[in-house]
Parts: sequence; C-alpha cells; structure tokens
Amino acid sequence: MEKSKNSSVWTEVGYEIFAAEGIDGIQVERLARILALNKSGFYHYFGDLEGYCDELINLHKSKADLYLAEVATINAIDPDYFNVIVKHRIPVLFHLQLIRSQNNIMFYKTAEKIDEQEGILIGELWSDYLGFRDHALAMRYFAIVRDMLYARLSFRNLTFPGLRDLMTEAKAVMQQITKNDAHAEV
Repeated sequence: MEKSKNSSVWTEVGYEIFAAEGIDGIQVERLARILALNKSGFYHYFGDLEGYCDELINLHKSKADLYLAEVATINAIDPDYFNVIVKHRIPVLFHLQLIRSQNNIMFYKTAEKIDEQEGILIGELWSDYLGFRDHALAMRYFAIVRDMLYARLSFRNLTFPGLRDLMTEAKAVMQQITKNDAHAEV
C-alpha cells in the first residue's frame, strides 16, 4: 500500500507532463526535480522508463473508465459531450498524446481500444447531432472528426467554446456536403 501511495506521486505528475508534451517530456531527472525527490525512488518503484510507462497506461485506463462512465450518461453531443471532454481535459490530452505516439504499439493500441468504446457510447447521439439516419456513415465521419480534433487540440484551445467551434465546423461541413448531394440528385 505504501509503495502505491508513493509511486502515485510520480505517476500523477508524469501523467500531466505526458498530456502536455508526450513521451518526450518524460525524463527521470526532470520528474525528480519537479517532485523534489531523489531519482533513485523512481527506479525503486518502476525499475525503468518502460515500467513507468506501463504505470502511466494503467493510470490512463482508470481515468478513461471514469471518462467513459460519464460519457455513457450524456443525452446530447452539445452541450453534454463537450462538457465531459472539457471536464476530463487532462485525460483527453493524454489520450491525444497516445494517438500521436503511433510508433509505440502499447500506447496506440490502448488509445484505439478506448476510442472504440467511446464510439459505441456516443454513436446514436452523434448521428442525431449530425441529423443522419445512416448510423454507419455518421460513425465513419466521427472517426475523421475525432482525428481532426486530435490534430488540432492543445492545452490552449481545449475549452468549451473552442471545442464547440471545432465540432460546429465539422457539422456544418457534413451538412453542406449532404445539401450539395441532394441538389445534385434533383
């Protein structure tokens, strides 16, 4: 129990750094300096950087479970889903960094699995938000929009207004495409 309590200090700080900077921000000496602890404690708890990353992933899975549980209770994309994303800002940004680390299979697979769970939870709401009856098409578009968000999101713009602007833009693009398709058929 004591090890868990002490090691959590290291993982919580590392989690926030990873969310902001990705794996490149994780350096043992830097963590020790921020925590005002001896870096030997890091090696005692985690063995090496790989062991530490395993613990960061475990922490992320726990935080993602909380996030997904809250997503499961929402009634609408706007404002409910946006509010959940903003509320879970650090885990969302950590997740974004996992996606950006495609060369690390463990990171990428963890993110993929969580994305899949989220897609299942919001599928109907996303279709309703877009005004689509074709659920499969709506979810294909959601994957594209999510990737666009991952490319654009940062600590600076992950706010409710920023998120709403990005999602409203994505919705408007799809509505314009649908409108143009309808006119072309006539």
